[in-house]
Amino acid sequence: MNVETLPINRLVPFYLMSSYLYYKEDRQVLTDEDFDQLAKRLLDNWDSVEHMHKHLISKEDLQAGTGYAIKYSQRIINAAKNWIGE
Repeated sequence: MNVETLPINRLVPFYLMSSYLYYKEDRQVLTDEDFDQLAKRLLDNWDSVEHMHKHLISKEDLQAGTGYAIKYSQRIINAAKNWIGE
């Protein structure tokens, strides 16, 4: 996946799904470099991003490059598991 070509509003679900898989399922779907790039791009475009789950992410999460403290909805969990074929 090339995070540089994702539309900015798609950054939110990919950030949330990859964070969930990494922190809750011990599955890495993005390289550390891609995840950091995703977080940076999301932070750089924060004021322009519109997504129903944006409120789950804080700028502090993005600056630290972590999704550890996020409270994942069932919708995010299901989408993440679907992404990896479960």
